[in-house]
Amino acid sequence: MSNPWRHVLNKERIVFDARVKSILRSGVPKTLSLELKAHETFLKATVDAKAIGEEAWQQVQKLTLESIVRVTGVLRLCGDEVVTNGTNCINGTNGINGTNGINGTNGDGIGLSSPNGTASDTTYAVDVSEMAVVAQASPDIDSFRGEGPSRLGLEERLNNRILDVRNAAAGAIFKLHSGMCQLMVEFLCSNGFTWIHTPRIITATIAGDNEFFHLPYFGRNAWLAQSTQHHKQMALSMDMERVFEIGPVFRAEVKSQASARHLTEFTVLDIGMAFQDHYHEVLEMIESMLVFVFRGLQERQQYSGLIEIVKELYPSARPFRIGLDKDGKVPHITFLEAKRILREELGYAADDADKISDQEEAVLGRHFRASVHLGQTDIFTIDQYPASMRQFNSVPNPDAPGFSNAWDTIVGGREICSGSQRMNSYDEVREAMRAGVCGPPLDPEADEWQAYLTAFKTGMPRHGGCGLGVNRLLQTFLGLDDIREVTLFPRDVNRLAP
Repeated sequence: MSNPWRHVLNKERIVFDARVKSILRSGVPKTLSLELKAHETFLKATVDAKAIGEEAWQQVQKLTLESIVRVTGVLRLCGDEVVTNGTNCINGTNGINGTNGINGTNGDGIGLSSPNGTASDTTYAVDVSEMAVVAQASPDIDSFRGEGPSRLGLEERLNNRILDVRNAAAGAIFKLHSGMCQLMVEFLCSNGFTWIHTPRIITATIAGDNEFFHLPYFGRNAWLAQSTQHHKQMALSMDMERVFEIGPVFRAEVKSQASARHLTEFTVLDIGMAFQDHYHEVLEMIESMLVFVFRGLQERQQYSGLIEIVKELYPSARPFRIGLDKDGKVPHITFLEAKRILREELGYAADDADKISDQEEAVLGRHFRASVHLGQTDIFTIDQYPASMRQFNSVPNPDAPGFSNAWDTIVGGREICSGSQRMNSYDEVREAMRAGVCGPPLDPEADEWQAYLTAFKTGMPRHGGCGLGVNRLLQTFLGLDDIREVTLFPRDVNRLAP
């Protein structure tokens, strides 16, 4: 239902489909009060047998919660009156399963507050002249009526995902997920990127990596892709220059059994970009995209109202801070500087020879958020990682032996984006494969690598790229505790349904 105010002001007779959220049989013979949800608008419906006719009345009397009805009637405001099920009138906005509404927007981005744009105590009601049952819900389904996400266990909610996402707060999360992807596409396409689609069934894997899902493939061996990096590089060699892809990848993460940040299937934004002078051209493009996305979510009306709904019902949700340096860019520190801060400023025994742990990322995230000197920001980048901690094809830093032109971008105290300058020389890639700097040696003569190496043999531009976890990005932006909150149908060691 787009722009209910227009229908109220024009006193129009309208027809719409709605879901039944509560039913109250009044003391007045042959009348019924319903609370309905049409898109993101909650409204009260008064049904009178005389108005709708005896045949329709017989159907309406059998209504169950979560059923869908087609309503014909005139929309009006019900003022401060109390809905007959005992809850307060919903404020015409994204209602929260019978609790007080929150001023926001509907699914069409139309403001649902009063006509002058201020908060309103009024809500919508419809005087029903016709009603038909479109879909009758079973009377024995579980109901989350009146239960917000904070009152129910996540496993219970995931087991009843359909009903769970009908809750306004859970539903708002997935509208924000859609909005985040739309903003990514908007930014990248406006900056000359080509949206590509690459296969998830692959033949080349890294020996010793046990996190690939094996896939028997018509008598041959295949695997599900953990990333699209190799095909993305092949596309760059086709002179596409700037490419991206949003889609699922797969990783046999045993730790997803008990982790709040890992899944076995998740959505990744993969970006590849040729550059002219320095790999920071790629890094700064990606950081600019992230700032664009975060500001778009915070400032565009169709998303900001959804964020408020999430914050209302999720205790861990908190405002996201974008702090930029004096040049208007995302703050950078090197890997060694991050280790120094951990040791000298935060009191952690952080060894330069060790990877930055999940706990250390979280500590650095809190430090950057609190520190005025560092920008009080929830986003920053750690650059110049040791070559031994990166993929074989990351370019070493010629001025700092043992380090590579590779980075992690940290959002909300969690790594959400790993990237690097990739080698573009055919001979250097083959040599790096044999050397096995960050893993077991690879055989560049093996059949499964020939298609990939052809991209270099035929001339590859200088380039860099990254993989960015979309689910984790939204989780950290909203400040939620578990990545499964932002995954519509999560998959982990324990979960294969729904």
